[in-house]
Amino acid sequence: MKVLWMRRTRVLRRLLRKMRDAKKIDKHIYHSLYMLAKGNQFKNKSVLLEKIHELKAVKVQEKALAEQADARKGRAKARLERRAAREAKKAADAEAAAQAS
Repeated sequence: MKVLWMRRTRVLRRLLRKMRDAKKIDKHIYHSLYMLAKGNQFKNKSVLLEKIHELKAVKVQEKALAEQADARKGRAKARLERRAAREAKKAADAEAAAQAS
């Protein structure tokens, strides 16, 4: 049994190393999956590949959400600046009108 576990672990570790060296996964994903492989979480190579694709999809989704949040914050900031400029102009016009009369 131990020999089977060693073979499977070596295969999984080899796959992880190749993917990390090919820049398909970053070092953080590599480390977390390495520790899961060590803990006997993956039955075979295909299960590990499935988990890698899942983690990469989550990472892409988080990046897209972060970009959307940044864009939303930028639009809100611009809106506030326009409003502040409009209110300042209105106050200046009211002051000029008060001085004129």
